[in-house]
Amino acid sequence: MDWIALAQGIPIGIWQTALGSVQKTGGGQPDIFKETYMKKITVIASAFSLCVILIFSITTHSAGSEISADSQAIEITPVSMPVVTYIPIEDISESSAEEIAEEDISLIALVTMAEAEGECEKGKRLVIDTILNRMDSEHFPDTVYDVIYQPYQFSSMWNGRVDRCEVRDDICQLVKEELEVRTNYDVIFFTAGCYSDYGVPMFQVEHHYFSSYE
Repeated sequence: MDWIALAQGIPIGIWQTALGSVQKTGGGQPDIFKETYMKKITVIASAFSLCVILIFSITTHSAGSEISADSQAIEITPVSMPVVTYIPIEDISESSAEEIAEEDISLIALVTMAEAEGECEKGKRLVIDTILNRMDSEHFPDTVYDVIYQPYQFSSMWNGRVDRCEVRDDICQLVKEELEVRTNYDVIFFTAGCYSDYGVPMFQVEHHYFSSYE
């Protein structure tokens, strides 16, 4: 719709309507009254037209501002973040102090006392390593309990020797230290007096002879 043309035509339409109204009144009103009446009508019509034009101007300016704002809007394109997949550097299967419960540490310490109570500290550490290395080996069970109680492996567990031993704090400390860094990662078998019939002979420490699996 052409609002400006409409606004410009409003005074003319009002004036023509008023003029027709005055003419219909006939000659009963004086001329001065007619002139005054027509001036008031003209002023009112002009004021109304000005209001219409002003409203149209404000509306147009607002619409233009919205268009301008839209035209200046910055389009934000979502950026996909890369998916980071953790790939372990190496598979660490060795037992650690954090993976073994206190009761398991005590059990290892008890077996160490039963098997190597009279041996030197290194001999005790190697007995502890034998248990830990078996847990890491595919050829033996993977828990402390199952390794120690595997039939015919640790003689002290079935000949009654273990019942005469107790858990000592200093031996538990040795177990924790070997869990962190072992004295030897290859010993799997040990026997007293001679090398085992199984495995590959490695070395002797006091009364025990230690062997690897292969």
